[in-house]
Amino acid sequence: MTEMDFQDFAPLAVLTRGGLNESFHQGLAVLVDSEGTVLESHGSIQKPMYPRSALKPVQALVMQELGLDLSGVELVLSMASHLGTTAHIDAVDRILKQFSLTRSDLLCPRAFPGNPKARAESNEMSRVAMNCSGKHASFLATCQLNGWDTKTYLDPSHPLQLKMLEKTEELAGEKVAKVTVDGCGAPLFAISTLGLAKAISGFSKQGQDLIAAAKANPWAIGDASGSDSQFLEQGFMSKIGAEGVFVVSTDSHHAVAVKIADGNLRAAPAVALELLHKHNLVGADGYRALQASVYPKVLGGDQEIGKLVVTI
Repeated sequence: MTEMDFQDFAPLAVLTRGGLNESFHQGLAVLVDSEGTVLESHGSIQKPMYPRSALKPVQALVMQELGLDLSGVELVLSMASHLGTTAHIDAVDRILKQFSLTRSDLLCPRAFPGNPKARAESNEMSRVAMNCSGKHASFLATCQLNGWDTKTYLDPSHPLQLKMLEKTEELAGEKVAKVTVDGCGAPLFAISTLGLAKAISGFSKQGQDLIAAAKANPWAIGDASGSDSQFLEQGFMSKIGAEGVFVVSTDSHHAVAVKIADGNLRAAPAVALELLHKHNLVGADGYRALQASVYPKVLGGDQEIGKLVVTI
């Protein structure tokens, strides 16, 4: 396996303050069409990386194929990285209750809610507040439906995880380069940035119910102010991943995958937006709305004195 190194990343964005370049963002970025053909790329997009939670839509699709029949907010929670608001946690509890499961069945780590208000109201860490608890509840439900062991559902050799691996390779059009453990304890598959874009394009063709539910409940994918929620508000399926990963797909099944080199997510949504804009995949109104919501504000006191400039 040839892994990424410093020279594999391309310049993607510059942050200015008071007319001076202050910070620089390098990374990988690719746009593919509905057939997986590369329309534009930056950096070594064929080397393996970890998609992190950006691959959750594909995992949710697998669970649907295995018989998991959720709808509305609960369906979105099966692929969400939620911030632990009461509405998020209530939806996770509904999934568990529907399948006669309890919070004690969850094997994700304990955490405080990520939403500031919810965190302030929380007295202790819990598994259900962890941002992947919706996925874990759905993992458990899928195991119940298929008669699989619910105590070992995070084992890479578990039938559920083998199905996840198989689907990832099918949609990415490549073999998984490495299997390790994600932050939530689930198996994590390394594929290339190009493979991730292809997988998200493939998901956009097969996961129409999931996409419709997410567009109807954009807050549920993470939090109302999140970049993926903002893209959903404008009609684009989107998902963030840890360590600077961001994906977007369109109704025409084009897909963007971005990986920021240092793991900071700040520039990734803006880079994705500009790729869509350059290839006429976002309308003028949607483009302006997303510029306003996903570009970071550079403030000096209460005044904007700089900006992020995407350089691709």
